[in-house]
Amino acid sequence: MAHKILATAVLVLGLGAGAVSGQPQPRTFFKEHAKLSEGEIQKIEQGQVVTKVLGSTDKYGLLVFGAVFVNAPIEKFAASFRDVKKLKENKVYLDVQEFSPGGAPPKLADFERLVLDKKDIDELQTCKPGDCDLQVFDDIGVIQKKIDWSAKDKYVHANAVLRQRVLDGTTTYLSGGLKALGSYRDREKAFNCYQATKDMVDSSYYLPKDKAGEIYRHVIEYPDGKMAGAEDFFYWEKINFGQEPTARINHVTIFPMGFGPVKLLISNKQLYSTRYMRVALQMYYCLPAEQPGKPGFYLIEMNDSRLPDFGGLKLTVVRKVATGKAVDATRDTLNMFYGRLNGK
Repeated sequence: MAHKILATAVLVLGLGAGAVSGQPQPRTFFKEHAKLSEGEIQKIEQGQVVTKVLGSTDKYGLLVFGAVFVNAPIEKFAASFRDVKKLKENKVYLDVQEFSPGGAPPKLADFERLVLDKKDIDELQTCKPGDCDLQVFDDIGVIQKKIDWSAKDKYVHANAVLRQRVLDGTTTYLSGGLKALGSYRDREKAFNCYQATKDMVDSSYYLPKDKAGEIYRHVIEYPDGKMAGAEDFFYWEKINFGQEPTARINHVTIFPMGFGPVKLLISNKQLYSTRYMRVALQMYYCLPAEQPGKPGFYLIEMNDSRLPDFGGLKLTVVRKVATGKAVDATRDTLNMFYGRLNGK
C-alpha cells in the first residue's frame, strides 16, 4: 500500500516510475529530478529555501525549481497566495493590482496605474517590424501609427494606447482563452501564445496530461474545460525583472482539491509580458509532511518559461539576466510565503 501511494505521488508530479521502493517522497523527486544533494534536502527540511536551474528541452527554455518545508497548515498557503496586494512585500514588485473579480469584465480603470517607462516608449517609437525587444500583440507598425509621436504628451498618449490594448487582450482572453489571443507579431516569426504554452507544458513533467488531465485542461484550455471547484483570479504586476522594469498580466488558479498526495496546487500563468518571457507558468505544489502526525508541508515551485527567439550573443546575455532574476524571484517568493506562514 505504501509503495502504491508513493508511485501515485511520483506520477502526479510527472516524475516517472523510477522511484526507489521504500524511499520517502518527495525526497525521490528532490534527488532524481532536482538533482539535490543530501545537504540541500536537509536545508529544505529545516525551513531553508533551496533553488536550482534545471535542464529544459527547448533552446529558449528556462526552468527553475525551488522548495522549502513550511510548518503551517496547507490551507494558510492558499489564503496567503490569494492576497495579491501583499505581493508588494517582495522587493521585486513595483506595483500590483487584481482585476476582473469573480470573472467580471475588466475595465480600463483597472489598468490606470499600469505605466511603461519613458525608455520603453522611446524604444517602441524606433522599433522595426520583426526586430523589437518590446513584446506587443499587434503589428509594431499598427501600434506606432496609433500614437502621435510629435505631441508634447506622447508618453501619456502611448501609455493610453497600450492600456487599451491590454484591456482588449484581457477581455478577449476571458471569453476565448489563449487561442483567442493569437500571436505576437513583433518579430520576424509570429509566436502563437496558446501553442507555445501547450508545447512548454507538454514537454515537461510537472503537469502530465495523462495523470492530471482536469488540471491540465483548465490551465491550457481556459475558459473551456474549467475544473469544478477551482478558483480563478487575475492581476497585473510591474516588476523589477531584468535590466528594465517589466509589466505582466497573470491568470492564477487555485486547485483546492489537489490531486493524489498533492493536497493543493496553484498555477500562475502569464498572459502577457512586455519583455523577456514570451510565455511563462509557475506551478506550486503542497505535499504534507512525510511522517504521520507531523504538521507542515513541502512547498515546491516549478517556474517554467520561454525566452524570445534572439540569436547568438544577445540570447546569451538575455538568458543570463533572465536566469538570475528567475532564480531570485523563485527564492524571494518562497521566502516571502515561508515568513508569512510561519509568522515571521
